[in-house]
Amino acid sequence: MNILLTNDDGIFSEGILALANVLKEKHNITIIAPDGNRSGFSRSMSFHKDMTFLPHDLISGVKSYSLSGTPGDCVRFGLTGLNLDVDLVISGINLGSNLGNDIFYSGTVNACFEANFCKIPAIAISNVGRSDFKIKETAKFIEKHLDNILNYISKDYTLNINLPNINADDIKGIIVCKTGLCRYSDGYIKTSENTYQLIGEPLPPCDEEFETDVYYVYNKYATISPVVHSMLDVNTFNKLKDVKF
Repeated sequence: MNILLTNDDGIFSEGILALANVLKEKHNITIIAPDGNRSGFSRSMSFHKDMTFLPHDLISGVKSYSLSGTPGDCVRFGLTGLNLDVDLVISGINLGSNLGNDIFYSGTVNACFEANFCKIPAIAISNVGRSDFKIKETAKFIEKHLDNILNYISKDYTLNINLPNINADDIKGIIVCKTGLCRYSDGYIKTSENTYQLIGEPLPPCDEEFETDVYYVYNKYATISPVVHSMLDVNTFNKLKDVKF
């Protein structure tokens, strides 16, 4: 399988390198990733801006390139700028969670939505840690289950996968579940006279988060949630479509 690998942590991130090393044993891998960290860039694209595209010698047998754009830029440039023959786009391994409402901000997941726009199946993979990431353990788990996961890919959705930051053998299993609400104890702190930072820590899931990705990862399961780029509220649309305003 021809796989385009990207991320939002940057081309030198340990997550993307670990994933490439796992995937290259069975698949033809091309890396196109941002030249630096682009976490939180969501659907951002670099319209009417010059972007620098550079080759890198990172992993034997893997063609690797950086782009001075966003994760979405990397995918679209690979698919429509270079016209690469791609069967699947994988984004990750992200250093941090992409649970619930994190998806709206995530460059990792939205790179996959860009693939779906181009009619290519996509998978987003994230390690739900804050520090001391067990990336090799995450890669080991993905390697073990990837062949089965590939049976369920589609150009119509992205499989958003989150794994707890624990040893692979300690993960209780894989749960297919709905997305929840990822809550943070966040706020703005003043760092100098005219500058501020938004910081915070994730909070444990509340009772109403039962049976969501947030709940299951917190309880040591890996989660898979099929997500789509459409934001249409189908129920409300069906109620309103025949209304005469």
